[in-house]
Amino acid sequence: MTARPAACPACRESRLVTALRVGAVEVRRCVGCGLGRTVPTPAEADGRERFVGDPAYFRDAMAQPKDQWWHRFNRAPLALLEAAGAPPGLRLLDVGCNVGYLVAAARERGFRAHGLDGSAAAVAAGRAALGVELQAGRIETAAVARASQDVVVLNHVLEHLPEPRAVLDAAHGWLTPGGWLVIGLPNFASPIARWAGARWAGLVLDQHIWHFTPGALSRMVASAGFVRIRWRTCMLAYAPRGLAGWAKWLVRLGLEPLGAADNLLLVARRAPASRTSVP
Repeated sequence: MTARPAACPACRESRLVTALRVGAVEVRRCVGCGLGRTVPTPAEADGRERFVGDPAYFRDAMAQPKDQWWHRFNRAPLALLEAAGAPPGLRLLDVGCNVGYLVAAARERGFRAHGLDGSAAAVAAGRAALGVELQAGRIETAAVARASQDVVVLNHVLEHLPEPRAVLDAAHGWLTPGGWLVIGLPNFASPIARWAGARWAGLVLDQHIWHFTPGALSRMVASAGFVRIRWRTCMLAYAPRGLAGWAKWLVRLGLEPLGAADNLLLVARRAPASRTSVP
């Protein structure tokens, strides 16, 4: 008997189509909401990236000069959070914080920020170099008290984890009623992603399990008890090189105000009452 396909975690649709294939790896797209899934599940997803336990990797990375892309990658989610009305002074937890660059940027903006990451090597490097408050631990076992945070940030995290809805459930429990949720991830529905196919920089098939569209992310966030209040897209790449690189940079820049660039940012709030149903 043929096994029934697993339902889409965003919209519960079971019909999938092959969006692209690279060797033995496929990305299968939900026909309901467009959410993509890498099949088979990448070996380096879910905190198993080859560099996770290598202190030298993080020390070397922090020693490199940071370009415009790197700084905007960490500041864009905070800018959207502030534009949505979040005031300084809030308790902010950056989940999947790596070495803590976003935590440091949040502290500069007046948030009481700290971070959580599954790599003890990344946490140690960030503490030593940036002096920020970071803790090592996995999301499912993290020592975060219920209703103890005003903001939870998941910047390029959900696409790496096998159960993104469970992560949103955890964030819901950590937040105070009305608390803020900030999510950043590659935009699988962007024209750049469709045009580039397997060459798209946001695909990362050896690490990304999921490939989100705005519709899929909105449904999953709503089903976890959040109300979406603001979203935008911005460029995923900021360091053009050569004529082709500058041409791509200009295309991405033009797509930003249209909400069609390849980095998706969303701000939502925890509903103060019972969980809402999927629209």
